[in-house]
Amino acid sequence: MSKDMHPGRVFAFMILLAIMITMSYVISGQLFKFGAMVISAFTTGEGAESAMQAGELMHKLTPVHNGLAVIVAIVMTICVVQRFLRTKNEMRGAFLKRMFLYEALAVGVVVVLFPFFWMLCTSFKPSGQELVISKTNPFDIVPSEPTLDNFRRVLKTDAASVAAGALDPIENKKNFGTYFLNSLLVATTAAFLVTLFASMGAYVFSKKELPYKQQMFMLLLATMMIPGMMFMVPQFFMVCKMGLFGTKWAMFLPHLASVFGIFMLKQFMDTIPDSLIEAAQIDGASEWQVFRVVIVPLALPIILTLFLLTFLFHWSNFLWQLIVTNFENPLSITLPVGLALFRGQYTSELGLIMSASCFSIVPIAVLFLFAQRYFIEGMTQGAVKE
Repeated sequence: MSKDMHPGRVFAFMILLAIMITMSYVISGQLFKFGAMVISAFTTGEGAESAMQAGELMHKLTPVHNGLAVIVAIVMTICVVQRFLRTKNEMRGAFLKRMFLYEALAVGVVVVLFPFFWMLCTSFKPSGQELVISKTNPFDIVPSEPTLDNFRRVLKTDAASVAAGALDPIENKKNFGTYFLNSLLVATTAAFLVTLFASMGAYVFSKKELPYKQQMFMLLLATMMIPGMMFMVPQFFMVCKMGLFGTKWAMFLPHLASVFGIFMLKQFMDTIPDSLIEAAQIDGASEWQVFRVVIVPLALPIILTLFLLTFLFHWSNFLWQLIVTNFENPLSITLPVGLALFRGQYTSELGLIMSASCFSIVPIAVLFLFAQRYFIEGMTQGAVKE
């Protein structure tokens, strides 16, 4: 050991290095095993025998994913040790703090993503083994005998569902694909209309002069204090009187007026200079052109933020969609209601619920992935008014 090396820092580095090696081996091992599980499940057929065949294939791939996990741990160890040795002695305290911070962040990421990983692994487990824990390693949640039967039953592509669907065309439509499309149509339409109406209302409250404008805006904000449950009964009677019960219109029509959306967009539009609107009006722009050409492009980040939040609300709006659903009509059953159908009075098809949930998070993940820049920008801009 070099004389300029502080023994306490070396000891702390060894502890952090041991933690990093353990975490890298365990995490990468589970990820590589998950990849082997997916390959094994897709290369086998349907039924209990296919699960056993997939288990045999996974057993053959065990040395591969274990070896890859060891390689990842070794590579990370070499890189960190070299970086530590190259760091000057007076900077090693900051290096250790940064290393501890990265490991703490890695633990946080694992805690946040673990439920999703558990959901993915459970969806590949055979029926009746969803809650079975490995006796040799309780932290190993990847199934040893994976199967795609849960996904086939959810999509009704298994042999039993295909046979039942051939006899009853309506029963054939009661599948997860129909529920998924219904939710996608309802959530997208509702998000677009809510965003459109809220942006128009926010523009008026922000940039137009109206009698008692401030009082009306405060009255709107006061309605946000009323619990949403109080609206359900009158909204249900209105939907029934209009003859919309059991239709997609009933899913989102009572929720098109968003006071929160108007408030959020107004706060952002207040930061847009009035001189831009005056310049557009001098150039001969109409009211609609000012809104479409000037206001909407400048407020696009917050508008997309409202679209994302509204889409998420209607995508997971279980209670209201359950109330207005006609279960005799498969085209009126949405995803949250369809997921509840997998749960019986005494038992729950946990594998089916998890496999269906894997599909249900895809639109939210894709939407946020492509709109995260606008989402973050919209949530931060307008927070400080100059």
